[in-house]
Amino acid sequence: MKKLFTIFISAVFLTNVSAQTDVRELGDFSSLKVSSAIEVVLTQGDENRAIIAGSSLESIAKVKTEISNGQLYLFIERKVVTKTKGKRKKTKTVSKNNTVNNIKIRLSYKNLNQIELSGASEIRTTDTIQTQNFSITGSGATDISIALETDDLIINFSGASEIKLIGKADNFKVNMSGASGLRASGFITKNVILDISGASDVNVNATESIKGRVSGASDVHIKGNPAIREINKSGASSTGYGNRNTSYNGSDNFSIKVGKQYIEVEEDDVDIKLGNKHVVVEGDGDGDTTTITWGITKVYVVGDSVWVEREDKPRRSHWAGIDLAINGFLNANNSTDLSNDPLTNPNELTQFMELDYNKSWSFSLNFMEFFIPIKKHHFGIVTGLGTEWNNYELKHNVKLNPQGGNHIYPNVNEYNEDYTWGEVDTILEYSKNRFKTWFINAPLLLEVNTGNHKNRSFHISAGAIFGFNLQAKMKYKYRYEGDNKKEKDKQSFNTNPFRVSLTTRIGIGWFNVFATYSLTPLFENDRGPELYPFTVGVTLLGF
Repeated sequence: MKKLFTIFISAVFLTNVSAQTDVRELGDFSSLKVSSAIEVVLTQGDENRAIIAGSSLESIAKVKTEISNGQLYLFIERKVVTKTKGKRKKTKTVSKNNTVNNIKIRLSYKNLNQIELSGASEIRTTDTIQTQNFSITGSGATDISIALETDDLIINFSGASEIKLIGKADNFKVNMSGASGLRASGFITKNVILDISGASDVNVNATESIKGRVSGASDVHIKGNPAIREINKSGASSTGYGNRNTSYNGSDNFSIKVGKQYIEVEEDDVDIKLGNKHVVVEGDGDGDTTTITWGITKVYVVGDSVWVEREDKPRRSHWAGIDLAINGFLNANNSTDLSNDPLTNPNELTQFMELDYNKSWSFSLNFMEFFIPIKKHHFGIVTGLGTEWNNYELKHNVKLNPQGGNHIYPNVNEYNEDYTWGEVDTILEYSKNRFKTWFINAPLLLEVNTGNHKNRSFHISAGAIFGFNLQAKMKYKYRYEGDNKKEKDKQSFNTNPFRVSLTTRIGIGWFNVFATYSLTPLFENDRGPELYPFTVGVTLLGF
């Protein structure tokens, strides 16, 4: 516990102190080749870029990023040594590996359909690779952990390679030899073809068919209950079918699974999922490097150094936040001109609701947002909750009367007396006569995000906002007998208790502008002038 506490405290103070970085813009490629002792973290995006981190700028300079025929080659430059030997001083020039430790590359790519690994290289993904066809080749002591969705996948590994796959495919062809290991029980595949030899340890998930051959001392476990099972075994090889809910083999490795909750321990790796919490601890086998992952945060412990990395979110919230807008009214003819001819029928009169736009504004606090993805973060449904305060500064020196039916109807009774009317005040001069409403809102929007980075992605959303009127009131300020007076009239003023508005929100990254138009009139039917509120505004702060 003391060691773990030290790691997290150190992470706060040592972030980016012990690691130097170099950012390199790259050309187009669809194939990746990695050699030497390099760790690569893959992120799909809208640009090709490599961020190289190491203990010094000198070691980073030895890392080469070369593109040829659509293939990106990542490797550490070899050093040239000249040797002198014998009495005749014969010279010989040889190429040797540079000793460069703790090199990590964060690689952003547009398209990728092939990976080739060698040496002690490592590769892992931060999101799911989506492509039609994919192939992975590895040799030596390579280590790979990726999430992938594809139609056809081919892997070919030898030596002491370790592969972990999650995702899905239609067809999966596996060729493994040596002491390689494949953990793909979470990679759901319709059809699997195996060619396994040596002392390989393989876990796959086949739902329809599994075919092939297994030889040597290899061990194959098949999850998914495929109907077609055609595997030829030879030597000391073994195969098994079904789910491994709980297993213990007498070593330090074990797994426990109950429903969707699980704990898996395999050598230096720990994978825990309890509820909605998912924590992964991965070691490199020799105890020099430990990676702790939870959510979008990773802590790398390399020797005595600590490096904290937080992945960029592909989408930011566009509803949740603080909005500021200008308020206005449209009349029944969809015009902002509320002035009237003196001979206008009283029940069509709107002039007393003319606004001073300099003082008519809306303030919203949208405190909750839920995004329901339809296609990852690019397209989905947005809903949530928010609260909205509206201020409508009346332009004329009028006082609103919610029982002004006598101005509309010649015969007033209890059924028609409720009508909001603006009465000109000939006694008091108002410095403020402000009509205010307070709503609770729930949006239902369709949203499109074009990019993969929350700060550079163009977004647009449109839909409806459903509102409930919590309060309406008038606020007056005036001078009377030399004193400043304030008056609040807290009545409903015949406002509609429910409101349905159309809205659109558009922007790039954190910048967001919006407009709303109420389909519901401000006042109840025949209880006030026919006015439709609208707003045009900007998001001041997104959550």
